[in-house]
Amino acid sequence: MFIRRLAMSVVSMCLLAAPATAWANAAPSLIDVSELSNGIVKVQHHDTAQSVNDKVKISKDNQHFYYSVKDHNRFPLQLGDGKYTITVLQHVADNKYRAIESKEVNVTVSSPQAVFLQPIQMIYWNDKTNAVAKARELTNGLKNDRDKVQAIYNYVIQNVQYDYEKANRVTSEYIPSVDSTLNERQGICYDYAALFAAMLRSEGIPAKLVMGRKNDIPQYHAWNEIYLKETNEWITVDTTYDSIMVKGTKKPTMIKNKSEYVIEKQF
Repeated sequence: MFIRRLAMSVVSMCLLAAPATAWANAAPSLIDVSELSNGIVKVQHHDTAQSVNDKVKISKDNQHFYYSVKDHNRFPLQLGDGKYTITVLQHVADNKYRAIESKEVNVTVSSPQAVFLQPIQMIYWNDKTNAVAKARELTNGLKNDRDKVQAIYNYVIQNVQYDYEKANRVTSEYIPSVDSTLNERQGICYDYAALFAAMLRSEGIPAKLVMGRKNDIPQYHAWNEIYLKETNEWITVDTTYDSIMVKGTKKPTMIKNKSEYVIEKQF
């Protein structure tokens, strides 16, 4: 009932060596670091016919994240302050890529939660997004973040259905559209988590999209962690799980036990 692993494995790619001059004189830069204080880096398409398959690799210490360069190319620097290396990888053939630009940046974010308030490629929204308008409608008049989270959570679990067919055909290149999930009222766990995060972030509530494992689900899974400033804590919320539970006789509880989940990636 849940998603396949959507993270690109390092071993699935062959990175071809490229001399430093490959990007030393390139202009303009494909890597935009103007939003580092928000924990965001932006990447432009390389202007070639092959650029449709370009990737970006973001590394800090021994952790690496790979993303496809498609639309809304805003990527999180979610591993806290410190030195990151951002590398744009041009597709050559099959699983072969070469680095065409690389940049090291020192990141100091404005607050620990800043990155989890931003639109990013997989949680993209703006003022014209229908999901943002719906979040504004649902939270109108509510002052407490906990109440806002509850209102949006109730809407999502009651109005979005799990799409089993999509779960069987989705590929590793899939990127959610929050408005498609809202309008179609169905999706996989990746869609649920992206929609919930976008709606909360648009209301100024920090939200993580988390991927990994749940103790009673054999498949790879996605859920959310939400920051409540009133209690200074991150809570675990699983809208996919609860959208299925709510149709049964047992009423789901919004806040989950963290010990039931194993985090592998968070965005």
